[in-house]
Order: sequence, then structure tokens, then C-alpha cells
Amino acid sequence: MRVLAVLAGCAALAAAAFDLGCNSNYASYYGQNSARNQRSLGEYCRDATEDVIILAFMNGFPNVMLNFANACETTFEDSALLHCPSMASDIKFCQSRGKAVLLSMGGASGAYGFSGEADGTKFADTVWDVFFKGNATQRPFDDAVLDGVDLDIEGGGSAGYASFVSQLRSHYASDAGRRYYIAAAPQCPFPDAYLGPVLDSAWFDMVFVQFYNNYCGLNAYPGWFNFGDWDNWAKTRSANKNVKVFIGAPGSPSAASSGYIDGQALGKIYKDTASRYSSLGGIMTWDVSQARTSGLAGSIRAMLDAGGTCGSHPPPYTTTTTTATTTTTTTTTSTVTATTESMPAPTACPVSGAPCTSGQQGCSGEKYAVCNNGAWYVGACAAGTQCTMSGGSAVCGWPTGAPGCSASSGLLGPGGGQDQITEPWLRPHPAIARGAPPVRVEVIVSGIAGNRYAAVVKVQAEAQPFGADWALTYALPAGQTVDWSSRGAASSENGTAAIQSDPRHEPARSMAAVFQVAGAFVGAYVLPDPGSAVFLGA
Repeated sequence: MRVLAVLAGCAALAAAAFDLGCNSNYASYYGQNSARNQRSLGEYCRDATEDVIILAFMNGFPNVMLNFANACETTFEDSALLHCPSMASDIKFCQSRGKAVLLSMGGASGAYGFSGEADGTKFADTVWDVFFKGNATQRPFDDAVLDGVDLDIEGGGSAGYASFVSQLRSHYASDAGRRYYIAAAPQCPFPDAYLGPVLDSAWFDMVFVQFYNNYCGLNAYPGWFNFGDWDNWAKTRSANKNVKVFIGAPGSPSAASSGYIDGQALGKIYKDTASRYSSLGGIMTWDVSQARTSGLAGSIRAMLDAGGTCGSHPPPYTTTTTTATTTTTTTTTSTVTATTESMPAPTACPVSGAPCTSGQQGCSGEKYAVCNNGAWYVGACAAGTQCTMSGGSAVCGWPTGAPGCSASSGLLGPGGGQDQITEPWLRPHPAIARGAPPVRVEVIVSGIAGNRYAAVVKVQAEAQPFGADWALTYALPAGQTVDWSSRGAASSENGTAAIQSDPRHEPARSMAAVFQVAGAFVGAYVLPDPGSAVFLGA
């Protein structure tokens, strides 16, 4: 998500306190000077732009290590622990303006993680003592008390985090007069590789989903943009059925390797998401210096003020009851059912331009269809996905069987029929590649015609970003070749495919690479085994 930076060296005031019951909240990360012109924390809090500020990062634990780049560079005497008096004053100033200030744990690089649940429980006591209302002798922010923590876990395993959250919640309960928060920043592929089981079992108030540096980023809207997966998690699997999900966006084109969109495009996605998903809590950006410099922050604030709403107010963790959760779930289900019944799925495959009922959605082979002003509009799903019906909604997702209707799809499996997509040789199976740094590799078929094929290859960093000069190799099934790649250069020899990046056109640091490859095959097409992959990223 973010690379740690190590560097030397008149507006309206917020009118109201941060309100988690609204879908118009704006959160942004602070501390890494990503745009190289970061101002003091207090300067950003002088206006009403952001509602939540997340300090980045505590990038080392359980042996506490902090990095706020140029925002704080002093330490306690005879200690490596940062001591940040000016940030302490700014934190209290931000809070006086109604903003919540959280500390983010983790990040794209650092030395962090727990050996087990007891380790997580013990560290929660440390965090309470050092950053909240404990009695540690060395407190980086002196007497300032934070409003919560954020788990941005991009390496290691999931051990200990559920216990950490539970124990920290118990400390929160000891100060009943104040509202504290626990957030997480998963990447958009669902479930999250590191926090998946933790998000299911621990109580989170909000999640800042990173819709960038991934195939499901904002730039993939609407085909692969998967806010619906996170909304479904919030309402069916999350321990807190009132958890709020934020749309995470890069603050400028240079803030991420992929996923940046401008304010107008982001406004369209926000409006569509708000109309469909009640779990929406607002927008998050990485980071505040990028978003303020590009002007995106101002566009976001104006858009949220114009289009946001405030509904139910999620109760604190300590007062939530099973009855309240059940009632909320029942209400949501009823709403969805009513919508589905009033907009039935079409009985035949939609044809572009043919008459339809306003609000209908459908599938036409692998393509999706929506009724626009009484006529069907038929569009292509993103490469590697197909359309299936879920109630009255058309969903572009991973192939799981026959598409949503019997129209000819153009994708022929080994036996000549779409039903063959259920066979294991056409089903994607992500695997960890050998080499360094560790990455997950997945290959998804996106088209077959004659003896030619096209496929999507996804590379996702496991723990640390990779550089611009990278290479991926994997074993090809017998009779296959690869001769083209949408990223870098592709070649194949002696049963091995090789994709070499072009450093001139790659971001300096990246957590993901998604590209298409094409080639030929003899006999039946079979997906390559990602378990054979080797990745080397400088």
C-alpha cells in the first residue's frame, strides 16, 4: 500500500464531530510525506476537509518502532522511541476541531507481527499505556490521547490480531465517557490475505479498503470493482454488522502504481455505491499530502457534502446487543428482497437495444446487461470474469459454471462448451511463487479462439513492494507458447514462459501487477500452474 519515507528535515473550521453514522466521512493518512511537501498535522486540521486522520506508521511491533517521516524526528533520551511534542499539540488541536486521530499499525514495510494470541493480548496493554490513557513513562505524544488504531497489515500472518483487538476493546470499555475506534485497511481482493480471519472474528468499527494497486481497483470500475463483496461481508460475516466500509483511493497519480481516478470519476463511483450499499462510510485517501496537492481532497469534500447522508448511528462495542444486530440484518434483507421482486430478471438473454423494464438487469452470455431508458444496454465483463445472476442483479465475477443465460459466449472450453469452465484445468488456483520478494500469482483464462488463447496474470506482493525491474517465469503446459504481454515483454522457450518488465514504464515500487498475455496451444487449453512460478523483483 505505502512505502515508508525517511526524510530529513484561510478556511472554515470543522463544524461538527466525526460521525460514523454518516456515509460522508473523509479519512486520510498522514506522516509519510508522500508528495514531498507535507505540512504539519495541525495545518491540515485548520479546515473541515478531513474527518479522520490516520498517523502512519507504527511500523514495528511488539518492539515499538514509529516512523512519521519528516513530521517527527526526535527521540527520548537514550531511546529509539520517537518523542513528538509538536504532533501531540496538533493531535489535541485536531480533536478540538471534531476530527478523530488514529494510529496505523503495519504498512508496506517494517518488522511487525505476533507469535500468537498471548503476544497480541500483551501488546494491547502496551498500546493502551503508551498511546491512550495508560501510565507509560515514555509516551510519544505526551498527554495526548488517541481516538483509535488502524491495522494496515501487509505482511506476516494473522496470529494475535484478534486477541489484540479484544484486549484493546476491554481497555476502551474502562473509559466509558469517550468513543474509541478500531479500523483496518485491507486490500480489495476478498478475503484479505492477512486479515481475512481477523475481520470475521474481531470487532471493527470501520475498514478502509484499498481499491488500488490491484485488479479490483477504482480504475477497474464497474467490472472488477468489488465493493459488493465487502458490503456482503459487513452484513453477513463481520462481528459488527454496523461496520462501515470506506472506498480507499490514491490521492494523486503518483500515490499508487494503479487505481488513481480523478474527482469526477470518483464522484460517480461514490454516488453509485451510496445508492446500493448501506455499509458505505465514506472515502479514504493515501495520503493527505498527495490528495491536497492534486486537489482531489477538495473535490472529495465537496462531493461528500453534496451527496452524503447520515442514517443510523452504530452503537459502541460495549452496548451492542444481539437483538439490535438481528433487527438490522432483517431490515437489510427485506429491502433487498423487495428490490429483487420489483425488478425480475429477464426470461431471455437481453439483446442490445431491445425493450426492457426500467431497473432490470440481466446477463447475455458472459456479458452484463442493464435497462437504460426502456432499452437494453449490453456491456462486456472485465477480462477473466463472466456474468451470473444473483437475485435480480447481474454480477461480473470469477467463472463458477455456466454464464447467466444460454447465449453464445465466444469462450470455448476444452470440450467446446461453456459448462467446461467448471473443470479444474480452467479454474484459477492462486499460489505463492518462489523467489523474492514473496508474491501470489494467479492466471485466469479470458478468451479462446481456434488454437489461440488470452489470459490475465495477477501478481500480488505478500509482504513488501517490488521494484520496477522485475521478471516472472512459469511452466507452460505441453503444447503451449506465450508470445505477447500487455506489460513488459513476453517470450517462451522449452516449456517456460517469461515476462520481463520494462523499468522505463513501471512504478518505482508496487504491491501488484496485473497484465494480459496471449499465445497458442495444441490440443485442449489448460491453465498454467502458478505453483511453478518464480518471481524476482528488484
